[in-house]
Amino acid sequence: MKYLALALTLLLSNLVIADNHSPLIPVEVWQCSLNEGKTMEDIRRVSKAVGAWSTAQGIKDAQWILTPFSGDIADPGRFILMTGWADLAEMGKAFQGFFGDGAGDSAEVFADFTATASCDTRNLWMVESTYDRLEE
Repeated sequence: MKYLALALTLLLSNLVIADNHSPLIPVEVWQCSLNEGKTMEDIRRVSKAVGAWSTAQGIKDAQWILTPFSGDIADPGRFILMTGWADLAEMGKAFQGFFGDGAGDSAEVFADFTATASCDTRNLWMVESTYDRLEE
């Protein structure tokens, strides 16, 4: 009976990923505006510092900056900063190290971020890719 349950589990797990969608990954999304005198290059510098911190901590993550190019552009300094992790455990490790333990230079990196931008919302999302033709 154990072998039957194992076989069914393995079969079903293959069926779940058979439709070519990605697994759900956690992302953190900050909606922000640049502080006076700051530029998107300052945000890119902070993002690179976060990447260096993550690498030093052995954390698997990625970060994206979204900027509007159409629609409501009343705030030319508006942007979204999105960070994603391989899974919830990796996200937890990053949050604990960055915000909890203050590992490495995380406090300085976050102080630089808050000096560079003011953010009115921060949300956590689960994201999946239903298709990806960018590399075709």
